Amino acid sequence: MRYGSNGVVAPDDLDQGNTRKRRIPEMAIGLVLIIGGAVGSLLLYQSASNTVTVVALSRDVSRGHVVTANDLVAVQVPGDAAEMFISGSDAQQIVGKTLTIDGQKDSPIVAAMLSSRSPLTSGEALVAASIEIGNYPPRLSEGDSVQLVFTPDITTGNITPPTMYSSVVTVWSVSSPDDSLGKAVVTFRGPRDLALAVAGAGSVHIALIQGTDTTTAP
Repeated sequence: MRYGSNGVVAPDDLDQGNTRKRRIPEMAIGLVLIIGGAVGSLLLYQSASNTVTVVALSRDVSRGHVVTANDLVAVQVPGDAAEMFISGSDAQQIVGKTLTIDGQKDSPIVAAMLSSRSPLTSGEALVAASIEIGNYPPRLSEGDSVQLVFTPDITTGNITPPTMYSSVVTVWSVSSPDDSLGKAVVTFRGPRDLALAVAGAGSVHIALIQGTDTTTAP
């Protein structure tokens, strides 16, 4: 330590001491920034390298398209998002299923995009009917095979006996009423003339037929 002629520390020594004190925090901040940047780069690299193979569409396809092996391609997605999509190891399970929405090229496939139902043929139609409570089995569900019975609208003076539709039809969907007094909306898949038969009926009754699972749930 250097003193002046009067025994007091020289000003230039004080300035140097203050400069050193200022430099130490600045160096520490710099080291923190350098280390933080290195750690961030490492995490980014690990995130980018942690990818999973999922199934995507190889081309644009329309709703109702039946998926073939040529429609599929493998793509990589981040591991934390992979569970949303169909895994590459399950690609074969997609073949033969029907797309429920339009799909774009390279779009990863999610289960909600697919249906195991075959598309409608040229002679088929989806026909909806409003069904009174009591006119259908309470456990009626999608995929059930049913026979339809039409009764006339007696308010019009029509007293013809009930008639049974000539073909067995399939339940496409069931929209249950919100309360016990409402009606269910049931959509059937069947021949095109089913639409005319439903429109001309006073009411529709549904009967489950052999081959439909009617097991009571526990």
